[in-house]
Amino acid sequence: MDDQRERRIKERAFELWQREGSLDGRSLGHWLQAEREVQEEDEAEAASRDVVGLAAAANPTH
Repeated sequence: MDDQRERRIKERAFELWQREGSLDGRSLGHWLQAEREVQEEDEAEAASRDVVGLAAAANPTH
C-alpha cells in the first residue's frame, strides 16, 4: 500500500472513530470502512479521468 493511500485511510478511520464517539474496540471496523471508502473514491476519480479522456479523444482540437 502506498504511503499517501495509507495516510488517507488512517485519517478517514480516525474521522469515523471520532464521529462514533471515540469509543474503543472498533478500530478494525473503522479501518475496513475507511479502506472501502478510499477505494470507492479512487475508483470514482479514475472513472472520471476516463470519461474526460474519452471526451477529449472524441473531440480533438487541432
